This record gives sequence, C-alpha cells and structure tokens, in this order.
Amino acid sequence: MRILYLLGLCFGAALVLLFLGRAGRLGRQKAAVLALAWAAAGGLGLTAAVLPSGSLYGPAVTHLEAPGPAASGGSAQLALTFDDGPYEPFTRELLDVLREKQVRATFFLVASQAERHPDLVRRIVADGHTVGVHAWRHRDFLKLDDAEKRADLTRARAVLERLTGRPVRYWRPPHGFRDPAAMQTARDLGLTVVTWSTAPRDWTGIAAGDIVRRVVKEAEPGAIVLLHDGDSPYYRASRQPTVDAAGPLIDTLR
Repeated sequence: MRILYLLGLCFGAALVLLFLGRAGRLGRQKAAVLALAWAAAGGLGLTAAVLPSGSLYGPAVTHLEAPGPAASGGSAQLALTFDDGPYEPFTRELLDVLREKQVRATFFLVASQAERHPDLVRRIVADGHTVGVHAWRHRDFLKLDDAEKRADLTRARAVLERLTGRPVRYWRPPHGFRDPAAMQTARDLGLTVVTWSTAPRDWTGIAAGDIVRRVVKEAEPGAIVLLHDGDSPYYRASRQPTVDAAGPLIDTLR
C-alpha cells in the first residue's frame, strides 16, 4: 500500500477529530489530544520516509562509519557520490577530473540512461569507481505501488549488473524517499540503502564556487556527499557547475 495513503489517513483523521471537537460531538480537549496524536503519527511517518537519516523503515548508510560505498582519497576520507547519470557530456568530463585527481567515487546510475550510454558505464568501472543503483527511471518511490517499486528496482539492478559485469550492492532511492515496501524490496535484493550526510543542492543550478563552499562548510570526516552528474532526459539541466566544482573541491579537502 502506498505510504502516502496512510499518511493522508493520519492527517485526515486529525482533521475529523478537530471538527468533532468543535461541533461538540467529542470533548474538545480529548479531540485535540487525539488529533495531535494522529498528526504526530503522520508527521513521524513522513519524516522517516524523506529524511536521509530516517531509520524507522530500515537502516540507511549516511556516513562511512557503517559499511558503505567507496570513499574518495584524501585525508578527510569523504565519499563523493554522484546521482542521475550517466549523462553526456557531464559524466565523461567528471570522470576526466576524477582520473586526473586520482580519486574514486560512487555513481548511482539511472539504469534506463545507462542502457543508452554503456560506454560511460564501462568507463566508470574501468576507472575503479563503484556503481550503485538509483532506479530504472527516476521516479518518486512514494508515488509507486508496491509492485511498481519492486519491478523498477529489480530491473534496474539487473541492467546495471549486465552492463558492469559485477554485483551491484548499493541503492540510493530517488530523492532519498523510501517506505517500508521499498526497504523490503532492497533487503530482498541484498541491497544496502545509502543516502547522504552532506548535500550542497547542486541540482538547483548554483555556481561551482558555492558548491565547494557548502561542502567544505558542512562536511565532516566520514561524510557521504550527494552530488549530481546527471538529470532527467526530459529536462536536460546542465551539470557543468558540478563538474567545475569537482577539482577545486578535491584539492580543498585534501
């Protein structure tokens, strides 16, 4: 069952209770307490679904202290992770920067795009980076029914394992959103869920210098940094600021 339905039920119940209290059909104090409880339950459920560190529905790796994706080099021991690729020309340019700096990263790939760019997938692997699964298509998993979640993630992993010739062990949900059904599917497939601890919001189109400053300000040893080398094939946003930020960011963190 879609968790959004359950959350809507919680908030709807809270509104009904408040109405009953105001109408005198239920004691106002009792109605307020019950409404608050239902609203709190809904808020807790929503928070657990969208916060990177939420663990109500199952554990997610947010720092390198727990088993997680490959870390970048350098004394800070951060993990640089990139979502939504492969995506020309930015994934290729980013790989050039990482090769020059001798840094390895983790790429959470959209499998439908990976099928269109198998050469980039092969290069990611050849350069020593880790491939994780993002999705078959970049969709909000909270809006999919249970069967759709399972079909998407199963297909995505199978495609990436075929293209890389290696097991894929990590999953980052699109937007970081996950619910009990999504987490159960990940467990069934043997996937470790990886979110992040630092996100400079590079997808908003901020300048390269701002990306560097935000990561340096927020990151701590063991941080998992969320960046983007790709975007939806329908929107085709530029990821040049992220590419331009990668080199200076690595130099600053070393």
